[in-house]
Amino acid sequence: MSESMRAIGRLLRPLDRNGNPLRAGIYRKRGPWNPPPLAHLWILPAGAKLAVLAILIGATMLGTSPAYLSYVDRLPDVRLMAAQAGAEDTLIYASDGTTLLADLHPAGYQHYSEPLPAMGRYLPMAAVAIEDHNFFSEPGVDPGAMLRAAWVDWHAGGPVEGASTITQQLIKLKLVGSRPTLSRKLSEVLLAMEAERAYPKQEILEMYLNTVFFGNDAYGSAAAARTYFHTETARLDLAQAAMLAGFLRDPTYSNPFADWKAARARQRQVLDAMVRARMVAPAEAAAAWVEDISPPKHMFGPENRILAPGFVSYVTGQLVSRYGVSTTFGGGLRVVTTLDWRLQQLAQKAIADEVTARSRWHVSQGALVAIDPRTGALEAMVGSADPDANGGRYNMAVWPPRNPGSSMKIFTYTAALASRKFTMVTRIADSPIYIRPPGATETYAPRDYDGRWHGICRLEQCLGNSLNVPAVKVELGIGVAAVVQEARVMGAPPWTGRLDEQGAMTYTANDPLSSYGPSLTLGGYGETPLQMATGASVLAAQGILHPPFAVWSISTAQGSRVFHADPAAAAVQVVDPRVAFIMGQILSDGDNRAMIFGPSTPLSLPGRRVAAKTGTAEDFADAWTIGYTPSMVAAVWMGNPDWRQKMAFGLDGVFTAAPAWHNFMQAALDTLGVGDQWFAEPPGLTHAGVGGKQAYFLPGTSPDTSGPGLPIGATSSPD
Repeated sequence: MSESMRAIGRLLRPLDRNGNPLRAGIYRKRGPWNPPPLAHLWILPAGAKLAVLAILIGATMLGTSPAYLSYVDRLPDVRLMAAQAGAEDTLIYASDGTTLLADLHPAGYQHYSEPLPAMGRYLPMAAVAIEDHNFFSEPGVDPGAMLRAAWVDWHAGGPVEGASTITQQLIKLKLVGSRPTLSRKLSEVLLAMEAERAYPKQEILEMYLNTVFFGNDAYGSAAAARTYFHTETARLDLAQAAMLAGFLRDPTYSNPFADWKAARARQRQVLDAMVRARMVAPAEAAAAWVEDISPPKHMFGPENRILAPGFVSYVTGQLVSRYGVSTTFGGGLRVVTTLDWRLQQLAQKAIADEVTARSRWHVSQGALVAIDPRTGALEAMVGSADPDANGGRYNMAVWPPRNPGSSMKIFTYTAALASRKFTMVTRIADSPIYIRPPGATETYAPRDYDGRWHGICRLEQCLGNSLNVPAVKVELGIGVAAVVQEARVMGAPPWTGRLDEQGAMTYTANDPLSSYGPSLTLGGYGETPLQMATGASVLAAQGILHPPFAVWSISTAQGSRVFHADPAAAAVQVVDPRVAFIMGQILSDGDNRAMIFGPSTPLSLPGRRVAAKTGTAEDFADAWTIGYTPSMVAAVWMGNPDWRQKMAFGLDGVFTAAPAWHNFMQAALDTLGVGDQWFAEPPGLTHAGVGGKQAYFLPGTSPDTSGPGLPIGATSSPD
């Protein structure tokens, strides 16, 4: 800094009653402002003397007047500027902490804060060169520029040339606004000089570049770099930085998408200013000038690019519920989610490919949820096959509930084994049954999918082949309420749908246990892919419910930790691990489903043991597949957004949902490097050979456990 500029700082610094310089931010609270001496004016440049002299004479005349002191006392405190960060975008990341899934911000306002070192080399230099080349040597105001601007304005008969320094511009942005009044301009000058005493130059420049508007919704350097060039500020090259710095004076006039020639002309002015200030060499500027950064190939406008939109919507809803709308969209949160971006892309492809392959059979959408059963972390969530297609804006992974078909049987048979009234080899008659619950006027007579009767079957075969009538008999044998309760504790409460007075469907999941009917086990009540994946994850975790969660951690923009997930703290043992093990044995044995589905189905994974169950709504409106290994659970739904639109007749879960499930599971486990895994047998089980296979039994049960009889209101024909 030159001696003349230091003199300006000393001359304009207010003194206390003892003649000592006052500390920043307190002079207006400590009595009169003693006019500074004029002894050092001789060292100022000639053009600056008159301007500084005018300011000092004005201060001398006004400095002791009550009106002036009252005016100064009402000025804002410049020390507030550092705390006025303003609204800042919330960033949502995948589990790797680097893949940006979404940027949440109010409409028309995109902003992030970053320290000056993170802005790199070129943009700060370019801003200083074109906006205030004397920034590092002036005391907050540039008297020479003020005098020059006044002269130009006087000759023009109105305001033509600006003279605000970067510090003055910051004061306008942060404290006083930009109304064209003499009072506001005086406040700006006084506060700019005070700000220079309160903050180092680097901090002033940092606050300015973090606050100033760059056009096209971008506030601050980080938002400008990301919006226009899809990069970080520190990665901007000279051509890009010069273009951005050119927007500072008038973002509308220099808008590259409205007038590319004007933007280029301003970029040239910035490069020339940097050369004059000896910030860059002429050759560097010349190279930057010929670099092609033109839109739309190299320069971009504002966009709301969201990866995994269904999952982001789910996370956003949770943030709003916890922190409110303003903090979610302007609180500068840094959210690291559980989503594995690699698996998400595999899931999206599996669903999109299946919908494309089945579109001629009237399948327009699909959804998928993948969970790590060891923690409950949501690793993939596809809300729709195509967000731009019919119903694609809905997140079908979480809402609304749909008919789960026979996939609901996993809860029926889990409850049956837990009751000890049934075992995996209990013999059940697949024969006609007629049910008339108390108060009902019609008889309920379920039928199997293929319309045939299959005689006496072991329970494991009834479940594997998805026989409907035996499932209803088992359900009635333990009571419908027991199945409802089992689904609830496993994280999949059945939803009851009702049409309201306006004809819209409403849902409840807390109806009395006695209100559910025997159609429950066949999918008579609604479930979502998230719920079905959660229920299956309990079996995959050997009876432990890890409530599904989507967020690992939340921090502020400054790095302070706000939240961190603790899956172990929320884990609850809700199913006997021995029951979960037996269910896994049944659902992973291809022989158990061979009678109906044949020896080869998409429910098997080459080289891996996996448990799986399909489901199909009776009217072919919904098709499902749910399956798991010890480290991965996935639930797939296929159908149409409007439940009244049906898929082609006969399009069941094995035909349409299972291929998508198979493709995702195979690719996901390969990507994770997970080989063949299965569960160790928990202690406390007994064994017996039945039908040429090993069967497992809970204490107090055996191959002779035959199951209870039918309840009142149900009749069965002879076997």
